[in-house]
Amino acid sequence: MPVNGFKNLDFAPETRIAYNFSSKWAVGVEEYADLGTFAEIHSLRRQAHQLFGAIDYAGKAVNVEFGVGFGLTSASDQVTLKLILSRDLN
Repeated sequence: MPVNGFKNLDFAPETRIAYNFSSKWAVGVEEYADLGTFAEIHSLRRQAHQLFGAIDYAGKAVNVEFGVGFGLTSASDQVTLKLILSRDLN
């Protein structure tokens, strides 16, 4: 079965507003959405929207981002925890 190009790609935008307290610490608000595919954007009732509060730490050895998210629509998870650990390889 041939792939239908971009029509099957999921459209999941993210928005972030953050305040940097210092060069190492930041606090932010993030909104994650899953709107459906580019070929078929879902109705609002089928879309997932989540609002996160997040805190970031940029260390020498590792960067840490932790957040708690709350679902804004019935298609969203009620509560989500996220933890992202990363390291710059350069």
